[in-house]
Amino acid sequence: MYSTGIRADYTGIRFGSAPTEAAFRKSYRDGGRVGRWMLTVAVCVMTLGAPVLGPILLDSPPLAYQAQSAWLLFAVTPAAVLCLATLLHPDWYPASTAAVVVLCASGIVFLSSLTVTLTGTGQPQPLTALTTYTLMFCVLSHVRLLAGLAMVALTLAAGWLTTHFAAEPFQARDVFVFICMCLIGIAAIGSMEMTARRAWLARESLIWSATYDELTGILNRGAFEDQAERIIRMAHRQQSSLCVLCLDIDHFKRVNDTYGHLMGDEVIRCVGEVLRIACQRPLDLAGRVGGEEFLLAYYEVNAEQAEILAERVLDRVRGLRIQSDDEDMIAVTASIGATVGVPTAGTSLRDFVIRADRMMYLSKKQGRDRFNSCRLSDEAAADPQTPPPGELVNGLQYQRQLEQ
Repeated sequence: MYSTGIRADYTGIRFGSAPTEAAFRKSYRDGGRVGRWMLTVAVCVMTLGAPVLGPILLDSPPLAYQAQSAWLLFAVTPAAVLCLATLLHPDWYPASTAAVVVLCASGIVFLSSLTVTLTGTGQPQPLTALTTYTLMFCVLSHVRLLAGLAMVALTLAAGWLTTHFAAEPFQARDVFVFICMCLIGIAAIGSMEMTARRAWLARESLIWSATYDELTGILNRGAFEDQAERIIRMAHRQQSSLCVLCLDIDHFKRVNDTYGHLMGDEVIRCVGEVLRIACQRPLDLAGRVGGEEFLLAYYEVNAEQAEILAERVLDRVRGLRIQSDDEDMIAVTASIGATVGVPTAGTSLRDFVIRADRMMYLSKKQGRDRFNSCRLSDEAAADPQTPPPGELVNGLQYQRQLEQ
């Protein structure tokens, strides 16, 4: 589960947890792909297209744009090519943040120089035009607050240089509106990032709640069933053996009645942690399917390996010692049933679970704290009318008599 703390310091707005911050940054950057495309196209049209559009739309003298041709050719054009390359190549997309910063910065410098040139020809331009790229950058680029502050600082510096070198002074009203527009850009990018962080955290929390069991942190029933069905189909395609374990905590009702439901929850949580550690491979699954009952799925595990895995799980559960509020040490054991086999085209998770569940109850009947297994092909193990005799175990019993 991700950390929920959001803080603001000299590095900007960030989550308190480094993994959470890294996950958000990637999601936030990837979600800005369309906005960065829009920003790139807009800046290219407004800069590279200015020598054509300016004289038509603003009736500006073409000579003013010719004076900026070197900057357009050697600064704006390479920045635009770099930005397009990072947006088109998936592996280069992380560099698109720096690319759009360079493109917008080159556009601001171009517009500042053009404004100074036009004021010299008797066609003064509004100082607020310098904030056009800044506002688009803050709204469309999906960058963090620090990048927005850097762009606003560049805009303010460009505005100061424009007022200093312009042939005609700008009115105080223009300067005031220019500063206000820069402040609006800061507020926009800050509020957008904060809103995006909260929305991302809420979405990830919903995804986590829909996938994982809140008490144990392993998969909940729905998520386990969905992922297990995909693994079963994969095992069928590759003709690989699959093992499903059904585990039930022994005498759990006695724990609840003796120590209370809070200690019962602690027992479930500790067993869930054991099962999470026991499933370390990418295709291993552990899920809580209800109360004190759990399911585990192991890919490419045969009958002999299933016995070894089940014994390891039993040993780890048996080794738990949970201290109650009364300073008593609660000993925990579990009973396990397993189904092992290569699934066919019509095999579902239910086929594995029915057999594993009956093997688990056979373990209960034989004294608990033990393991029983059957083959997926054992049809009798799936028949609820047939009592589970010992011969269904196929020699894969792990039995340990409890000291009564």
